[in-house]
Amino acid sequence: MKRSLPETNFLLIFLSWTAVALAASQQNQPTPSSSEAPSDETVSREFLGFTDANTFRGVIDDPDGYANLRSKPDAESAIVTKVKTGERFTFQRHEYDKWCSVKLVSGKSGWMDAQRIMLSFTKDDLPGKPEQGDEIDEQARKHGIDYYEATQGAVGGDVEARKKFFSVSEFADGAAAEEHAGVLGVVVHLIGDDALAAFLQSQPISFQVSVRNSIEGDATWPFRSVGYLQRHFPKTSKIFFHREITDWPSPDGKYAIHKVFSDEYTDEDSVVTRSELIDKATRKRVLDLKSQDNGAGQYKEGDVEWAPDSKGFLFITQTRNGGPETKLYFLMGNSFRKIELPPESGPPAETDPGIANAVYDSDYEVSMHWSNPNTIVREKTYIYKKSIVRDSPYVIERKYEITMTITPDGKIASERKKITMP
Repeated sequence: MKRSLPETNFLLIFLSWTAVALAASQQNQPTPSSSEAPSDETVSREFLGFTDANTFRGVIDDPDGYANLRSKPDAESAIVTKVKTGERFTFQRHEYDKWCSVKLVSGKSGWMDAQRIMLSFTKDDLPGKPEQGDEIDEQARKHGIDYYEATQGAVGGDVEARKKFFSVSEFADGAAAEEHAGVLGVVVHLIGDDALAAFLQSQPISFQVSVRNSIEGDATWPFRSVGYLQRHFPKTSKIFFHREITDWPSPDGKYAIHKVFSDEYTDEDSVVTRSELIDKATRKRVLDLKSQDNGAGQYKEGDVEWAPDSKGFLFITQTRNGGPETKLYFLMGNSFRKIELPPESGPPAETDPGIANAVYDSDYEVSMHWSNPNTIVREKTYIYKKSIVRDSPYVIERKYEITMTITPDGKIASERKKITMP
């Protein structure tokens, strides 16, 4: 919810005071006996960046069924007690230290190996119904999504709600993105590994990659995402991290894309080592794509969109630092060959009174897709700036649709038209 500057300052002071007071009270007051009750020791995730509080709720997730709570951050130190799987507690972790400071509901405290701990949430951690000015709700509604309903539905098992909820990461920006990152961690844990893996398995690989990339980071804080997911979400992890994939089947079922990576992780040095179009029946290579595949890191899988008749495909690759690159391949005779897309050009030359005296600033691609077997439609937005008030330029956007038709001789005929009014 939007707040004025005085309100924000008051909130920060209040939270800082509250964090200090809570830390002091933990030394003198007993912990509530019910493990189901929400802990008042935990500062809301959205405010963690504004205070020194770093207390989380956790449970044991260990194949042995328990974990030792020790007197010191040392595997040789005395055992205070054994904590059974499912028992809730609060813990603190400094950066990525191996040991976490743990306090049990019974009041006992000590140290525990961080790898034994899984974050614990309840439905009470989900956001309530939106209030006026809630940024994540406003941004979601612009994309046709009721954020509250999508969040509740995602946890409740509604497949369509899950699709909507996870898609929010693709457009959430600013404070809304920060809020969604916190909610994302709650939702993922409430769904659980089995249900999340089953849901993702039924979705296209591009969606799986998008969810993986959105989860890596705040959703598993204060744990590193890869190791945490492999320990506590093993089924989901196998979908997220792979050394080899065969996917993007053509509509007629004849072809697919096969890729091999240098490793299964998403660091920038994880790159494509083999990329090819294959015949699904024989597994034989139809077209070597390696020279055109610069995929790396979180975006190493890239994406593919097939023409409706399976006679062409858009081959999209991307690195962490570079934007997406799209190549077009089309079946000419008995083989696929690359057709050069028209080079990026500047803004349209047509007269537009609405941008008179405005200066062209930049442009970006909104989408590119097949509209029929021989036609690709690219949607672009051109941005102009007009100085009305000194040092406060007025931004004007113009959206265009570029229709690219593949001719019989393997060339592109383009036509550009405006699709937004001044």
